[in-house]
Amino acid sequence: MRVLKLIYIIGVYDPAYDDSWPWHCQYEYGRYLSAKHRICGRERAAEFSTEKEARDFYYQWKHARKFKFELIPVQFWVTEPDPVYPTDHPKSILKSITENEPHSIKMTASFWFYAQDISTLYSAKTLKKHREALLKYGIDIDQPRPAHLEIKPEPPVINEPKKSKLTIVK
Repeated sequence: MRVLKLIYIIGVYDPAYDDSWPWHCQYEYGRYLSAKHRICGRERAAEFSTEKEARDFYYQWKHARKFKFELIPVQFWVTEPDPVYPTDHPKSILKSITENEPHSIKMTASFWFYAQDISTLYSAKTLKKHREALLKYGIDIDQPRPAHLEIKPEPPVINEPKKSKLTIVK
């Protein structure tokens, strides 16, 4: 499963030379704050899971009064293992259909699980063929979907990153 991950990095600049962080079009050439409180390039920039963590880290830097900063949100996709569902769960059934049946039958099953009206989408002959294939999985598309087999549409998955590995000692 692909999940959108969000982190923050701290871009720093000297207000004596620039009015704002000047590397918006060229992030790889920007100046950032590293985990060791040093100015560095993008590859060594400290990463934070929340804006508050990043701001707190910046204000502990000894040059915080001389420099200014800009928080830069960075989003990227990561691959995480799929969740494991029980065998009678609708998503497990749909996964086994996806692995063993043609795409059109998988789409019919998806429409049925999501309570869509499939009678207008296919011809009677196609519906009969799909019903026969789906009966192997305990799905009868001629019958209304039972409440325990309902799948509700879910919002996109955006995982907040785990706490940063950086520890701040006071």
